[in-house]
Amino acid sequence: MLAMVGLVWSQTGFDILSTPTDARDASLGLTLNPIIKPTRILTHPEASVTLSVWNWVADIQGAYMGIALDNIHLSFQAMNSGELELRNDIPTEEPLSTFQYNIFNTGAGYAREMGPVILGLGAELVYERSLNASATSLSLNLAAAYPVGDHFLLSSGIRHFGISGELDKESTSLPSELWLEVDADFNQLSVMTEINNGSFPAAVGLSYSLMDKFQLMGGIQLESADPDLRLHPSAGFTADWSNFTLGYSIYQLNHTLGARHFISLFWNY
Repeated sequence: MLAMVGLVWSQTGFDILSTPTDARDASLGLTLNPIIKPTRILTHPEASVTLSVWNWVADIQGAYMGIALDNIHLSFQAMNSGELELRNDIPTEEPLSTFQYNIFNTGAGYAREMGPVILGLGAELVYERSLNASATSLSLNLAAAYPVGDHFLLSSGIRHFGISGELDKESTSLPSELWLEVDADFNQLSVMTEINNGSFPAAVGLSYSLMDKFQLMGGIQLESADPDLRLHPSAGFTADWSNFTLGYSIYQLNHTLGARHFISLFWNY
């Protein structure tokens, strides 16, 4: 199989669980997904519908839709690889066959206040298909958040644990992670930092608001790749118009396979 497939889906289709969902978290380099971090449903409440698309190398594309409803959030996500080639170790002019890799993710999140503490639960049903094989998995996310003063928010949890399916008779496992995040809001400037025990163990994101209509965002991720560490910068912006927000971002500008480009539309109803 092409080396490209191994690089993009190192843990089969579970990369969809860690892929940014829209231009905002892609710009910051750390997830804002209310399914993965369900306490955000109440700590950063929204009444909106989000539509987002992105593209990458080898015709790899993704689409996302999120619906915020009070203390519930719903999401629908898909990734498609386009046409890939199946080859053996011996170089040949023609591939053995061609195929597409399809992944679908349906999620729901719920949050509730328990005094000063906010608790949240998120669940994602992941379906992946490659060649003549398919698998379905259930990923769960638990989180808790606690405000510290007027400007700081401390949140923590565990994400991507549950039941994983089997693809091509190979054992797969969910990319379970423990994470801790500290957010700081100072009027126009917001700073978000996260540490975890995953493949990107640290990230810092900044957001600056201009005239209450524009937001400039940027972030850096730390990747624990052998033999040394790598830093991946991301950047983007959002612009408000009436009840709509348009966002654009470039995710991991220096990635080996190239950056991902995100375009998002938010309808604030």
